[in-house]
Amino acid sequence: MVQVEAEWHRLTSVALVRPTHFRLTEPANETQRRFYGTDSAPKFDKLLAQHDAVRRALLAEGVEIVEIPALPDAPLQFNVRDVGAVIGSRFFLGRMGRRIRTPEPAWLATCLEVAASAPESGVFEGGDVTVTPDRVFVGLGERTSLSGCASLTPDSRQIVPIRLAPGVLHLDVALNLLGPSLGVVHHPALVDAAPAGFTWIDITEDEFLEQAANVLLLGPDRVMMDSRHVRLQRILTDHGFTCVPVELDEITKVGGGVRCMTLPLTRRPL
Repeated sequence: MVQVEAEWHRLTSVALVRPTHFRLTEPANETQRRFYGTDSAPKFDKLLAQHDAVRRALLAEGVEIVEIPALPDAPLQFNVRDVGAVIGSRFFLGRMGRRIRTPEPAWLATCLEVAASAPESGVFEGGDVTVTPDRVFVGLGERTSLSGCASLTPDSRQIVPIRLAPGVLHLDVALNLLGPSLGVVHHPALVDAAPAGFTWIDITEDEFLEQAANVLLLGPDRVMMDSRHVRLQRILTDHGFTCVPVELDEITKVGGGVRCMTLPLTRRPL
């Protein structure tokens, strides 16, 4: 069973893929273009160690982990959020924007043994989806197109497209919700205005480049995030959150952070 009614509900289970077969490929996003081919390119051993540490932190938070076996020819599979999205009680598979990731959605559906819908045209990736009880915000950019977005038909929720600035990989590296009226955003990463009705905490340019917006809500008052972003931790603490810091400086060189590497399957309503 899958069930996600809102991003801020208590996280109870996630899919994870250990980056066993990670390797450097042709750069596919702006972050990779900054690091690949340099002395600062992500190192396999450190990336694997950070992923394992996030796994332990999730278990310590009481989150059930559903392990998805890694495909040998899918070096970016550990960013499993891209491969699908749960909206309400429905599972939507991605239609990936990069050929090297094409096998991942069908493999995920097979491993989870879940019925899923998938777009017949365009591209769609789960990192562009943010779920609320009455709306689904969907980033439109290089990894999700209008035709791919059109495949989302989740119950009575309104689909709200948000156009991303050129070079922005997914919505969740630019904007994330922390509750029914609070979120984090890097406004220059959006073409459209951030949705009304929320108090937005601004992410600086330097934080944006380190994927600071890509946080993972564990519940209405707990958030897992990059340990480097002390300023953001202070702000969230002032808003009543308990922050769970994890080291992500190697993982973020691939593009994305702790949200990208986790695919929530169930969140318990409040």
